Amino acid sequence: MGDIKFITKKGLKSAKKVARHEIEGFLETVYFEEEVLKRYESNKDFKIGDDGTVLFGYRWGLFRGAYRVAKGYIAVNLGDLGEGFPNTELKYWKQYNIDPKVIKVKERYFDFRSEIKRMIHFMNYSNKRIKNYLEKFFPDIALLSKDIFILDDTEEVLNHIKKVINSRTTIDEFQSRIIFLNILLIESINVKLINKVFEDVGDDLNLSYISLGLKEIYDHFMKEDMPKELKKILKGTITPLRSLELLRKFLLFIRVHHDIIISKKINTLANLNRRRKKLNQEIIKNFNLFYLHKTFKEDFPNRKYLLHSELTIKNNTSFLKLLNNFRNSSSAHGFDYKEYKKILKKLKIPEEEKDYSKIYETLISRVSYDIEHIYFNLILPDPPLKDYYGKYVEESLSELESSKKSFQSIFEELLSYIQEFPEFSSKIVIGVEKIYQKKKSNRDFIIELGSFIENLSYEIKDKSQKLVDYLVPGLKYEKALTIAHFAHIIKNSDKINLSFIKKILPIVFEGVKDKKIVNVSFCSEHVIFCLIEKCSEKLDKNKIQDLFKGEKITFGEIKKYIQ
Repeated sequence: MGDIKFITKKGLKSAKKVARHEIEGFLETVYFEEEVLKRYESNKDFKIGDDGTVLFGYRWGLFRGAYRVAKGYIAVNLGDLGEGFPNTELKYWKQYNIDPKVIKVKERYFDFRSEIKRMIHFMNYSNKRIKNYLEKFFPDIALLSKDIFILDDTEEVLNHIKKVINSRTTIDEFQSRIIFLNILLIESINVKLINKVFEDVGDDLNLSYISLGLKEIYDHFMKEDMPKELKKILKGTITPLRSLELLRKFLLFIRVHHDIIISKKINTLANLNRRRKKLNQEIIKNFNLFYLHKTFKEDFPNRKYLLHSELTIKNNTSFLKLLNNFRNSSSAHGFDYKEYKKILKKLKIPEEEKDYSKIYETLISRVSYDIEHIYFNLILPDPPLKDYYGKYVEESLSELESSKKSFQSIFEELLSYIQEFPEFSSKIVIGVEKIYQKKKSNRDFIIELGSFIENLSYEIKDKSQKLVDYLVPGLKYEKALTIAHFAHIIKNSDKINLSFIKKILPIVFEGVKDKKIVNVSFCSEHVIFCLIEKCSEKLDKNKIQDLFKGEKITFGEIKKYIQ
């Protein structure tokens, strides 16, 4: 029993002997059917990793060296197997050990667990964005959790969702997965938070259009002498939206809220606080008119906008809706084949398919898209408030100074602040100039700085010519690209300064003759074309004529100028 051997590409080898380095092969790969993990999945004493690791507390286990290689199979380093497991477990794993030749290893193996990780990732990102939004625009909401998805106690749910699933999985097991998937994605919606936001703005936002109609009948059309029991029954049907439908309305609400703030040019906290009451009234008015349209087909100015926004939200959360319908129907009547068939149809899977792992994996990928859509398409970035942007500028400049790589995204952030509030341009330029003194020997910084200055020229126009000295070091790393930056500065300027011309002309004159580096000659010629187009009177025609003697000229404007 102490010498349990496993199949490797080089024959049978003892896991324990390899672990003790008595024989070679510690990193040799052994393959197992994924079913081997089922023994541990239902036991709370064990923790199963997404990669196939198995931990029994800290006493023993396969702590490392495991990974998934194909659907239904995991691979393990033989030495890690022998080092981590006692003999009793090795004997059990031996039953699932298979010959590597039978496995078709795919380079892009789809593991649904990675999609689940991705969903959690974007749910957390949505939480951050909503929390940031609420802290700016609804600071008085006093709740411990301002997350739109409550993910504090999801580990047990995730363990159920990530269990082994294959062609032998039963329909009951499949239904159980869908229920737990629904718990993760739908029941985690922070209903309390959404209702609190709606209460802060006005009454009845948390009602469906049907409930609003019933409420109107109850409030205005029921006679005093009507039997109390009848009134009671009607009132009982006026219930607030739940979970997914409430989230959908909230997504529509923040879109309306965002767009009204933008349209009314509310861009400071003082302005927001002063106009908060009118802003809320405007939102309520839009939703009331939308209700009247839905109920009585009454037209109103924002009808197309609201209908389009609502349809976008429904389309981008359609698989979540499908999942929710199946869960609700099944919990009321047992397994609901009608809703199940709808799932198959939506997933474009034939009804006769009995491999529930295929259905499950496809469903996981589709609901994952919905979660991504919520973050990317449906939760809009915050309307810009100047009070916060000053802080963002400081944070981005600080990050730019401390970063050693990935300068592109930081420069893009700085540019976006200028686009929203042009008055920040001077502060940002001064900050970048100071950082340049520390990073002027950093190749990546210099290259990204050049692109930043080019993009900045669209915003600050003529002022960008003063930054030419910060472009020149880029010639050492990306000569053609740097010369191309000159052309964009010229095109985006209204008036070209002589000092700018004097600095760039020697560079582009030399560049026209440079045939060694790709595109340098063309980019240099393009700069001269831009100068002729913008300020031909400031150029020396004789020098340009001499420059292009014997040269092939690409731009017709240059030919006309020198002739």
